[in-house]
Order: sequence, then C-alpha cells, then structure tokens
Amino acid sequence: MSMIMTLKQAPAATLDLLVERPELAVVFWMRPDYTPPKQPGWVKWLARMLGGYTPPMELPEAPPELVRDGDKLDLDKSWHALQWLLTQPLSRSEGDEWEIPPPEGFLLSAGEAIEGSDHGYGDDRAVPPAEVARFDDLLQRMSWSDLRARFNAGAMTAAQVFPDAWGDPNEIEYVKGFYDPLRQFIARTRAESLGVVIQLS
Repeated sequence: MSMIMTLKQAPAATLDLLVERPELAVVFWMRPDYTPPKQPGWVKWLARMLGGYTPPMELPEAPPELVRDGDKLDLDKSWHALQWLLTQPLSRSEGDEWEIPPPEGFLLSAGEAIEGSDHGYGDDRAVPPAEVARFDDLLQRMSWSDLRARFNAGAMTAAQVFPDAWGDPNEIEYVKGFYDPLRQFIARTRAESLGVVIQLS
C-alpha cells in the first residue's frame, strides 16, 4: 500500500456541490489560478504524425460557489497508522479499523462519498462542519502520549498497518510528526466553520 491522504478545507456549499457534481472534484483540487498548459502547434502536429497525440483533458468550468482556495493538509502515508491508533479501543478484529464510524474512524469513514471522483483508491469524501467538530472534540481530548500508549508493534504488523515495519522506532516517530499538524488543522477548520474533502491518491 502506498496511498497518500490529503485533506482540504471547503465550505458547506462547496461540499454539497461536489456531491451533486462529482466531475468538479478534479477542478476543486487544482489551484484557483491554474490554467491547462497549451502545447505549441508543432508539438501537436509531430505527436499526430507519430501516432501519440492525446487531446488535452477538458476541464469543467468552475461555478462561483466552488471554493478552491482552502488550506490543505498532507498526511503522506501516516494516515493508516493514525487511523489504527485512533480506532484501536473499538477494534474487534484485525483490520476492522477500516469499518469504525466517526469520530474515531474519521479519516476513513467520515462524510459522504463524492461518487465518481475515484482516482484509483476510492471516491473522495465530503465531510461537513458538524463531523469536523466532533473529530476536533476527540483530538483535543487525546494527546500524542495518549495515542502513543496504544502503540503495539506486533499487532500493527499483524494488521498490516502501513508501512508494516513497526519494529523500527523511527516509524512511530514518523507518525508522531503528523499528529499535531492534524490536530491543529482540524481545530482551525472547525474555528472557521468549514468542512473538509478527504482524498486518497
């Protein structure tokens, strides 16, 4: 598994729009000032001659209510370990950290699927402000020391929690480096009454 998780802030109106029009998800993740690069005519001519021309992807026009400038948080590959540690008290069998509902299971189960936005690892999910607030309540009650106390190298290896090398002490330090940024990001998002879109890519 080499998936990367990214969270991006969005107001409720944008979340509703993405669920209604999932084709806009690709635009949502682009910078507001992004414009597709134009190929010079001779490049397209040469590509056609060599049989390798692919027309540029047509991007849908972004309506005014599609807010695209929200802050982002990249959890890199730490998300699976964070999900396992957050859900461990509720787990009944190895691997069911994927099934735990929010707030504990927020990273993998919060929100509503933006059906049709799949980038190969499942659809993006639109998480409303109310669910962000519940997750914030959980995170503010739980310090890294609390989460670290749940660490179990053998159980995490058996559960195939990425990167599946928990005998190396550097791996838990890697996860620690993402926990405080996650808490701060969720707290800021709540303070601004925003939701988030979660993507695995």
